[in-house]
Amino acid sequence: MYISIESRDFLENLKVYLLSSGKNENEIHEIIEELEDHLYEAEKNGKNIDDIIGKSPKEYMEQVANEMSFDMKGVLKFLPMVMVGAFAFILMGKAIRGILQFSIIDLVGYPLIFLLYLLTTALVFKYVSSRRLSKVKEWFVLGITGTLPIILFMVLIYVNNTVSVPTFEFGIAGNIVAIICSLILFIWFALWSKSWGMIIIPILLFVPEGLIHLTTLPEEIKVILKATVPFVLIMSYLLFIFWKMKK
Repeated sequence: MYISIESRDFLENLKVYLLSSGKNENEIHEIIEELEDHLYEAEKNGKNIDDIIGKSPKEYMEQVANEMSFDMKGVLKFLPMVMVGAFAFILMGKAIRGILQFSIIDLVGYPLIFLLYLLTTALVFKYVSSRRLSKVKEWFVLGITGTLPIILFMVLIYVNNTVSVPTFEFGIAGNIVAIICSLILFIWFALWSKSWGMIIIPILLFVPEGLIHLTTLPEEIKVILKATVPFVLIMSYLLFIFWKMKK
């Protein structure tokens, strides 16, 4: 079934909006298929997306979302899996750097950062998908959102360095166990999501850091490279995935 690029983009944005609103994925799929049929028939008769929805994309998406129930079961199933996946990155990062330790602030701060970032991302996705933004504005908003966890982690590090609280430290055996557990979690998450992303992203994040650490470069240069090279590689990978989805 062929529909215009404009209609296809609208359906993709509607799906993102509904998913970000916590709606059931199966119900979303049914709505998208039904609307796609309507768009196909309308375009055959010379009409466009505006003739079908009869209002702005934002108003239409809000109307559809309000008619659907909140998928509490799906959200409660999704959140722990995302939290575990995110924690695997932190666990791997600390373990390969040989500083596997967690303070009380870490144990409280990490979950709060994950939840805040998920909530912010959902709101941003709803905002971007329901408005006709230019690509520059869209990527600017998404870029700002992407820097949020970095800022929050920097705040967490600052608080850890200024506030004295109990800390749990693990030795070499703990590091090895942490690395093995992280690898298992990455593989499990990749199988669950049916995506290689949870394998590729850890490789792009941790392998360059390990290689840079083995070089004889000055420490100042190492710090800069460790902060920039993985970021550039991951952003390039995400842009490639975005381009591939659009194609």
